[in-house]
Amino acid sequence: MKKTMNLAQTLKQNFPSLDFLFNYPLSSKSYFKIGGNAEVFYSAQTRQEAIDLLVFCKKENIPFYILGGASNVIIADEGLKGLVLSLDFKELEFISETDQELVIRADAGMKTAYLVAQAAAKGGGGLEGFIGVPGSLGGAIYNNAHYLENLIGNHIREVEVFDVKKGEIVIFSHENCKFAYEKSIFQINKDLLIFSAVFALKKDDPDKIKVIIKASMERRESRQPLNLPSCGCVFQNPKNTEALKKLFPKFKEAEFIPSGFLIEQAGLKGIREGDIQVSEKHSAFFVNLGHGKASDVKKLVAKVKAVVLEKFNVILKEEVFYLT
Repeated sequence: MKKTMNLAQTLKQNFPSLDFLFNYPLSSKSYFKIGGNAEVFYSAQTRQEAIDLLVFCKKENIPFYILGGASNVIIADEGLKGLVLSLDFKELEFISETDQELVIRADAGMKTAYLVAQAAAKGGGGLEGFIGVPGSLGGAIYNNAHYLENLIGNHIREVEVFDVKKGEIVIFSHENCKFAYEKSIFQINKDLLIFSAVFALKKDDPDKIKVIIKASMERRESRQPLNLPSCGCVFQNPKNTEALKKLFPKFKEAEFIPSGFLIEQAGLKGIREGDIQVSEKHSAFFVNLGHGKASDVKKLVAKVKAVVLEKFNVILKEEVFYLT
């Protein structure tokens, strides 16, 4: 890359047909409504566009970020230098169907809720609880999103990824994805970009599935602060301990204890830093009351972690991701 050319000029010269957005406000993409500007933003319409851009960035040492639905990320106030790439391909393919199983391939740019609805219409069960998960499917797979104890990775047979380092598309089996609670191989290896996934779903009565979906939506609406910008649950649910079981007997049989419950028991519901507040409706959520900043989020995270550690000897770990 010529030193006399800035990033905008370089990308426009090498990809004249692509409509890049410059100095793009990422807060407009974020469910939390925080974050600075992207130096360059582009929404790839095809796999080939994404591949060409990523290979070029790798070759020219241009920093790049992959932004999914931006529902569980904290974007830096100062914005992001380099290319911020979003995937906008969202095809759905019904691969096979029997009395017992429905197999579907879904692209990473698809809304998770859309996949759930389409699968439900065909009698594909198991994903009902994810109907209210915001953001894109790629992000849900990356994070191995969960609804209660149900992990989305449990229903995935394989994942199609682009390996930026190798410059080729690779298929990862379920085992190679290394799914665990809020974890996947894609968080460890940053050169792997999720393109699509194949889901193997148990068949069930569509009417029964609709009832489960309705109950899941009602549960979210009654418990979560859906009327305010947020990034969902901020912390993972920590492993239960003997001390916590004695302190809170109602969780004595649980493997994990809800982070929101510990935060509330610590007396932190409703506290705030700037315009970022621990939700008064659900203490696992931070909400943006108007003009919150990423710096406010980090201060509030630090405060909550310190108090919970002091009161319960529990180290809370974030399940949100920071883009800096």
